[in-house]
Amino acid sequence: MQAERRRRYSSIQFALTITCLALLFVLALAAITREAVGEPVLPAQLAQALHQPQVTLPDGLTYDFEIVDPLTNRRVAALPDQGTVELRLAVTNDSALPMTLRFATSEQCEFIVRRVSTYVYGLFALPLEIWRSTYFHNLLRSPTKIDLAPGQTHVFVSYWYFEEQGPQQAPPGDYRIVARFYGATFPLRIDKPN
Repeated sequence: MQAERRRRYSSIQFALTITCLALLFVLALAAITREAVGEPVLPAQLAQALHQPQVTLPDGLTYDFEIVDPLTNRRVAALPDQGTVELRLAVTNDSALPMTLRFATSEQCEFIVRRVSTYVYGLFALPLEIWRSTYFHNLLRSPTKIDLAPGQTHVFVSYWYFEEQGPQQAPPGDYRIVARFYGATFPLRIDKPN
């Protein structure tokens, strides 16, 4: 009778362990998919509850990330059916001292465009990478740097061309355009209507 009791307890413990592992696996998968689309790993509400700061630029640096129509030089609220948009990241030294930013290679800033499908109220976000500014670029392996005087701004620009159909197709949907700079990721969400 004692052996039966132990076995039943072990079965319940085993089931709880499997359930906890499955839950951890699902949460890890959700975090990975959120990070892949440029969203914070923790949803904003949970991050505030845990007081976990997001990765940002060093103190004294500020940024402005925008999607611009190159013809009108105005911000774009939604992607057009086809054409070119300008991706612009401006980094400003707002401190009173000069700054030097060092990079391991010639790649200082990268823009990534992903089409996103979300499931389970946004917990899971499945990205499909559409375009990357560094595709087919030769990167020099030598270190580079940017010197910023107080109040100086350095602007990174890249142009994304897309079509309604064809090899550069960007179908209607939800997009995340991500700028990666100096260890920080800056996502922008934009829609392409039908």
